Amino acid sequence: MLIPKPAQSAYENADTDIREMLDRMIAELQAAPSWEQRSTQFLEIIDALELAFEGDEDADDEYDDGADGLDTAALDEDDLDDDDEFDGDEFDDEDDEYVEEQAAADGKVNGWHGDDVVPADDGDDDAVVVEEFADVLPFYVGAVLERLGETKIERPEQAAFYLLSCHPEHTEAAQSWLEKGANMKRFQKFVDETPDYEAILEMMDDRYGEEDDDEDEDE
Repeated sequence: MLIPKPAQSAYENADTDIREMLDRMIAELQAAPSWEQRSTQFLEIIDALELAFEGDEDADDEYDDGADGLDTAALDEDDLDDDDEFDGDEFDDEDDEYVEEQAAADGKVNGWHGDDVVPADDGDDDAVVVEEFADVLPFYVGAVLERLGETKIERPEQAAFYLLSCHPEHTEAAQSWLEKGANMKRFQKFVDETPDYEAILEMMDDRYGEEDDDEDEDE
């Protein structure tokens, strides 16, 4: 499945410190010989990012230079899309139909990408501090993937991370790949065999499911 070039760049919108951190991540992933190994590296990177975001003193020193940027990263309010959220169904690792339902729902598997790419803090007076790692993760995933410059999705491990991207072009390409042949079963097998990735899906579902619940209460 072909991967269109994102219309907007998450990487170019990041400040210098964040770009330097992204460059280190990208170099690590480029060094991996295949997506089977790359997916393991990506999960380790995400784990280090989350530790740094939460201010964990034991976070990997490799990302310490970017920890402050992660901890104080700010987003423009307009860049967080509240109109197209996750449907709030709780992930159940005993129910293999969950992923398939999410992939088919409204043509989307996530609700965390919007029309505008999420930038890092640019000093905007209207910026708000990001308090949830789930809010900023798609930005980092999208920025890294766009710099990898891949043109095709060919494996379930690869599709799994494109589904997390802030770029609609990435998620749409991954969704299209899932719809082909037995790819959904291959993806589900990857999820079942990769608890760390499954935990990321749960985190994203919990975050966006909560927002949906709040909106329902307001109505």
